[in-house]
Amino acid sequence: MASPEYVADTANGDRIGIVRQRYEGSVYLCPPGGGTEWATAPEALRHLSPEELVRVRVFETPVGRWR
Repeated sequence: MASPEYVADTANGDRIGIVRQRYEGSVYLCPPGGGTEWATAPEALRHLSPEELVRVRVFETPVGRWR
């Protein structure tokens, strides 16, 4: 299984997303941890900084249940 491709969407306030699909000139993204998918132009995307990538991984880490 390939690692998710994380990017920031500069057209939407640097919103961070996971690339789900590239189709007909648009890129479809989903927020880390799930949520509503959105589309943007490929030229609006940028790679995440190392600090942003760490923050994303924290959001995606499941929290265990207390017993």
